[in-house]
Amino acid sequence: MTRNSLVKISPMCNFENLEHKLCEVINTSEWNKFIKLFKKAEHIYIVGNGGNWAVATHAAVDLGRLTKKKVFSLDSICYVTSIANDAGYENVFKKWLDLYSDKKVKSLVICFSATGTSKNIVNTLKWSSKQKNFDNFLITANLNKKKSSQNKSNIINFNLKYFHSSELVTFMLFYEIVCQLGYKCPSILDEVARRSKS
Repeated sequence: MTRNSLVKISPMCNFENLEHKLCEVINTSEWNKFIKLFKKAEHIYIVGNGGNWAVATHAAVDLGRLTKKKVFSLDSICYVTSIANDAGYENVFKKWLDLYSDKKVKSLVICFSATGTSKNIVNTLKWSSKQKNFDNFLITANLNKKKSSQNKSNIINFNLKYFHSSELVTFMLFYEIVCQLGYKCPSILDEVARRSKS
């Protein structure tokens, strides 16, 4: 069977035209504000639940590694369960920031939430709004506007239908930050060439 005779199939999973969505987001006033706050912050904290937690930890590693910014996520399961046991899961991120963050350092907390209504995310946004040294931003798949109390100018709302689409476009945005800050994303071919020299 030749290559031309193969039957072409389309993806069965709906990815909601993510590159177009990325272009929409980075051309908004909310994105411009987010980038300004990101540049201004000395310490950046990223939080989320479930798949968003995985995105947060990956984003924290690569943003710290590729931009030389100090970026943190709550990665210790021991710490999570300890705080959740003592203060409740609805306070896990707020308590972590209260204990861990430097009150003298200009900081930004970035919260990922599919609807913007997870109690631990809402409590983190409320807590950070009361801190003199903190700015905050909510990145959400499809904001439940009736239940959200977040400052509307500090929200990036994708208006997406699926969790997987939201998590993927969030990943894409974090590599866009790397480039907009004047850094480069690593190339696989460059890494192959580097390893072949050693």
